[in-house]
Formats: sequence, C-alpha cells, structure tokens
Amino acid sequence: MSKFTRLMCLAISVIAIPLFAQRGERPNGERAEFVQDTYYVAFKGGVEANDRRQLRSLGVDMTQEFPEVQVVEVEVRHPIALQMLMNDPRVDYVERVPMRYKMDLSTSQLAPTSTNGLYGLLKTKATTVHAIGNSGANIKVGVADTQLDIAHPDIAGNLLASTDCVGKNPCSGSGWQNDGETHATHVAGTILGVNNGVGVYGVAFSAKLAHARVLGPGGGSTSDIMRGVRWLVETQGCKIVNLSLGGGIKSRTEENFYKEMRTKGALVVAATGNDGRISVSYPAAYAVNVAVGAVDMNDALASFSNTGKNIDIVAPGVSVLSSVPAGTGHEAEVSNGASTYGAFGLEFAGSTTGVTGTLVNCGIGNPGECATGGASNFVALIQRGTLDFATKVTNAKNQGAAAAIIYNNAAGDFSGTLGAAGSWIPAVSVSDATGATLVGAVGTSTTVVNKVSSWDYYDGTSMATPHAAGVAALIWASNTAQTADQVETKLKNGCDDLGTAGYDTKFGYGRVNAAKALGLP
Repeated sequence: MSKFTRLMCLAISVIAIPLFAQRGERPNGERAEFVQDTYYVAFKGGVEANDRRQLRSLGVDMTQEFPEVQVVEVEVRHPIALQMLMNDPRVDYVERVPMRYKMDLSTSQLAPTSTNGLYGLLKTKATTVHAIGNSGANIKVGVADTQLDIAHPDIAGNLLASTDCVGKNPCSGSGWQNDGETHATHVAGTILGVNNGVGVYGVAFSAKLAHARVLGPGGGSTSDIMRGVRWLVETQGCKIVNLSLGGGIKSRTEENFYKEMRTKGALVVAATGNDGRISVSYPAAYAVNVAVGAVDMNDALASFSNTGKNIDIVAPGVSVLSSVPAGTGHEAEVSNGASTYGAFGLEFAGSTTGVTGTLVNCGIGNPGECATGGASNFVALIQRGTLDFATKVTNAKNQGAAAAIIYNNAAGDFSGTLGAAGSWIPAVSVSDATGATLVGAVGTSTTVVNKVSSWDYYDGTSMATPHAAGVAALIWASNTAQTADQVETKLKNGCDDLGTAGYDTKFGYGRVNAAKALGLP
C-alpha cells in the first residue's frame, strides 16, 4: 500500500469535522454557525506558489486570500481532501468559516449592564434572584394601561388574556386596537418580558400577564380603569396590578374601590406622576396602594418624578429599554472609524439603517454655524443647549446636513424630541463623553443609524412602577401563600435607603431591592 493510499484510508477513518452547515437559515429556522464546505487554511510563513498548486491538485477551490494573516479561504467538498490539508506540514491550522448576523434586538437579547437600558435589572438585584431560580413563576400580574401589542415576541409568550375596557361595560374584545399607543407594551416588557433570546427580558420573566386596555389615545375615565382592574383581579386572579397612570383629583369612590381590591388579595402598584410636583398622583396616593417614584441609573431622583408624603418607594425610571409595538421604536448608534457609540433617536427624527458623511462641527446649532466648507450631505455634530432640538436640526438641515448628532452639555446620556412629526433628517443624541470624542474626529467619515425597531427607551414613573411590580412578583413567587400585606412589607423593608436616613418624602423607603427583600446577600 502506498503512502498516499494509507493517508487516504486514515483520512476516511479519522475525519470528524461535520460538513452539514449551510449558509443562512437551516430548514428548521435555526441559524447556521458556519459557511457550507468553506474553511480558512493558514500556511506557515505565508502562502507560496507550491501551496496553491497543492490546493489545486486536491481539487480544492481557493476563493480568496488574506495575506496579512497568511490565510486562504477554500471550498472543500470531500472529507479526504480536508484531512490531507490538516495533515500537511506546511499548514498551521484549518478552521471553519463562521457565519455572522446583524446584532439588533430582533435577533439577539440584550444582557443587562450598569450603562444600558436594562440597568434596572441590576439595580433592583433581580438578576441576583434569577440566579437562585426565582423568575416569578406561578404569579399572575395585571397591567391596566393602553392597548398592548399582544403579538410582540417579548409579550406573547407570557400573555394569558387581554381585553378592552375603554367605553365598554363589561370589558370585551381584544386589548389591541391599533390606536397608536405604545405605553402598555413597554410597561409589560419591563415587568415580565419573555426570556427568549431576542429583545429584552423582564424583572419577573416567568410570571404570567393579564392585560386590560383602560386608556385610549385621549386617556381613560376612572370608571374604565376600575372596571379593568376588577376584571384583572376578580376574573383573571392577578396577585399584582400595575397602574402606570394617574391624575390629580382624589375620589372617595376610587379609594374605596382599591381598598376592596386589597381585601380580595391584590397588591396595586401605581406611579407617583411625572409633573415634578411635591404631590403624588392618584390612585398612587391612596394609602392602600404602593406609590412608586423614579430614579436614574445613579440612584438620583428623576427631575420629573412627583414626590410627597404619600410616596412609598422608588425604582429605575430613566432611559429604560423595553418592548414597544412592532415598528414603533428605534435603535440608534453612531460609528466613527473602528468605534461604535450608543445613541438615542430623537422623537420624530427620520429613520435610517445608516447615513454616512463627513462629520462637521456645527457648534451650538445656530443658523449657518456648520463649518462645512461648502460641502453637503454631511453629518452635523451639535452641542446641546441654548436652542431647542428642532431648531438645531432644522438649521443643520438647511445647511445641507444629511443627519445630526446632538451631544450632551452635562454628564451622561439624554433623550429628546423634535416636537412633532415632519420631514426630519435622522437625528440622535449622545453623551457628553461621546461628544468630546467626536469633536476630535471632525472631518472624518461618520455613520448615523436610527433604524426602526420593536424596542425603545422611555423615561417616567410609568417605567419605574413596572420594576417595582416585577420585584413584588419575585417576592410573592418565593412563597405563594403570602398575603398582599406581607409582600408589601417585604418590598418596603427590602429597599436600599436613599436620601435622608429612613423614610423620606423624596425616595420613600428607598429603591427596591429584590435580593434584600428575600434575605439574600
């Protein structure tokens, strides 16, 4: 037997690299990890003419070369040829060519960090509780709010029931009415968004959801809301009801209603309001309900968060990322050179998967302030302050800007609005630190992305309340025999004290902490 024949037999017996991977989607919908029959071959000392002849003699197609790393890409359709390459003393290594896919929220799930939109899962120590196997299973949470995108991938898997109570007695039909409202979908995603590998996941991602539409585009009456809460508690058996809504008028009827809901075993968690006032909105202000204010990722009280003697607790409510109805959100970023920076799309700004142009310093955004040198289709870099965002972006557009970046004049990120729908260019906001870096990159090519998404960042006590509701679900899931009063006590006693020592009228008992409430380190 010749050496070549022996090698061929050895190849047949030891080959172990699978050859089934295909480009793109597999038949079952799973994404392929590798390009079919395609490999990188690294040659010691670089690819020489003899190496190319050897590849041809093996029937291997060389598709491209990367001389900077001494590698060629080849297509190999027979395992014997592959094994011969692996045994060649000139070859340093052979490896599969991996597939890569776009990494937006529709295809990957964001992991919480202290600086992204899921920081609330860390601040509330929900992730610590998840690590011991508690993610809210066997608890039903009710959301009485606007319409809900019942088909959203982060909602559908945990949704048990949804109904419409706006002007309907009794509540009936679907809670999705396609009326343009996005609020409930964001709220629900924070409480119990499904842990499914896409988008986001919630504080109590194994809890189940019942939803009542009680607010239309013009709000909703107290009667509509009470009817929805009754349906959630009495018909659906919800232990917790989230009310990210409120108003300024006290009602004896409403107060007595929520007292009755407590006697039926339900814990109602409600938002203090976003007016920046020293008075808590109703129904949060009723003593029987849990009133929730908002803090940011640094535990600073949000400027909009209502305070006062009836506040109970606070939770993360600034720059919170969660689900929104399909196509109503945005994912934004700025790329310059090899670096990519997080950004927030300004409300009503134009959408784009990528606008690329020369970065031009436009100062504070006054008319004619962009130092264009006569160029057009540039990316305007503008500092926040003095002028409103709409004026800044309009002035840049009038000078020929194809996109705009507004950087903060104070520490951290921010979000903003252009005021109303219109023919706006893509416009995003970035932090002061990112802005300082970009100022040093003026004159270079920069790309702005503000693409349509089913997730987005919102601010408000409406975003803080679902964090608290989710923590309450984790507490209750640890012992389903507990009462609403017992869960409320643990929720308050487990807070991290902020501000003045002990209870105060800004932070209440403090920022919620699921681990502390459950006695975990």
